[in-house]
Amino acid sequence: MNFFSIIIILSHAALMPQAALAFVFVQRTPMPASQSRRHSSAEDSGQNHNTNTTTIIADHTFRNPTAEHLQTIQERQIFHGLQPEQVFCTSSNLCKHGHPQAFGFHPTKGPKLVSGLFRLSCPLLCEAIDEYENEGGVRQMSDWLRRKDIGDDSDGDWKREGYEKANLAQKQIRSELAKDDKDKLVSRMGEYNANAFMESGVAGIPPSQTFNVKCIHAHVADHLCRCPSSSSNDEGKDNSLGESNEEGGNIIGRHALQILEERGVPINGNDVCWQQCNVNHERVPSDWSYLAKKNRSGLRRRGSNSRTRKFHLSNDD
Repeated sequence: MNFFSIIIILSHAALMPQAALAFVFVQRTPMPASQSRRHSSAEDSGQNHNTNTTTIIADHTFRNPTAEHLQTIQERQIFHGLQPEQVFCTSSNLCKHGHPQAFGFHPTKGPKLVSGLFRLSCPLLCEAIDEYENEGGVRQMSDWLRRKDIGDDSDGDWKREGYEKANLAQKQIRSELAKDDKDKLVSRMGEYNANAFMESGVAGIPPSQTFNVKCIHAHVADHLCRCPSSSSNDEGKDNSLGESNEEGGNIIGRHALQILEERGVPINGNDVCWQQCNVNHERVPSDWSYLAKKNRSGLRRRGSNSRTRKFHLSNDD
């Protein structure tokens, strides 16, 4: 609209009723087509995430969540709602079907304070690790962390250093994410507990517990979110996370994925696991599914909801 057009409109507006005159003054300059599409997409999805694909937090590069991945996590993986600001990343690499396998929880943005930063969401990996932990997997991993391997001349220092590095990374990431919420933490937890919260490692492990693996799910989730992105991270391509990225991620999580592979678990997905994670797939009772123990007990406490009613659980007990 040029200057003369504005003059004409205003001259006509002088003869209009007040309601019409108000309408003239709320006219806005049209948004460029590219910006309009991006704005509309964010509004339609209910999300307004960074349009960049990655974010750097405490010198670690994370994959930003998309609206599609958040929908998969909520409706097909953990079965409860999340506020968009609660999820600060998803796994660096997607599974072979293009779905996230883990995500990062913001420690202070949700209704509850969360000391464990990363959560495993892939149903296939959750099932495999649930089984491994039932067989004493946490104790085995803790023993592996302490044990000197045959032919290892370093006294196992590389394991301890890797474990300490993973816990330090959690502390640094948490500190940056929650740097403006210290008063909130102190008001809700007290100063002593707030400091302990901020100093904790993977899955909220206290710094004094040097060899406590505690939760394999948490270590694998940490590894999946912090390991460098693979160049083969395209849907339909296999990316063996257990054998790559030796310089990044979480040493416990990487070792756990190697153990799962040795146990015959296809850690990047099998031929049927997509039936649970694909939100566009109309499920039938014969489809593959797995509800992790943590999710199962939580849903029992909260009761059934629309997500679980729409989802046909074939193995709930």
